[in-house]
Amino acid sequence: MYRCRCDCEKLCLVRGADLRSRHSASCGCLRSILARGRHTKIQLKVFGTVLVLGMSDSTAKPVVTASTKWVVVCKMCRHRCFEATTKQLRAGTARCQCLKPAYTSWRQMIQRCHNEKHHQYADYGGRGIFVCDRWRGSFLSFVLDMGQRPDGKTLDRRDNHRGYEPGNCRWATAGEQAQSRRKPKRGVRSKGEQR
Repeated sequence: MYRCRCDCEKLCLVRGADLRSRHSASCGCLRSILARGRHTKIQLKVFGTVLVLGMSDSTAKPVVTASTKWVVVCKMCRHRCFEATTKQLRAGTARCQCLKPAYTSWRQMIQRCHNEKHHQYADYGGRGIFVCDRWRGSFLSFVLDMGQRPDGKTLDRRDNHRGYEPGNCRWATAGEQAQSRRKPKRGVRSKGEQR
């Protein structure tokens, strides 16, 4: 018996005869992948915002596993290629760097509205501003509705009394956001105001 490490990083014991005859190709994870037919036709499929072009040159194995690397192209910026594993493609976590600003805005939007410990929760979730179910559960849905975040712009709601949802949000400059800001309550002074 030999202690072996599978491509999925799991340790297992394998008989020497099975290794020599190549009867054992994995710890068992490959069997489950093959049984589900998940290894077939990944090439030229779209996963979220990426299109799979083909297997990476760094992957010399003909058998597709969770750690197999693929060359993918971003559908948002249309010219940036990078590598992603089968596991990342299936989980929807293979993302281009062009989406990093939009991802940051998405995470902050959710934190402001749904995390009571966030320093801005009182101004958002505390007064009833929430993220719609479509966006809260999926960054992909958010980015397909909103697109990439342009330089110099951040996420803004057109109607400050409604939540974050398609049709009520836009990418806006600081000046545009200042125009749609809600008016302060009477008797409440701003920070720089003197008595």
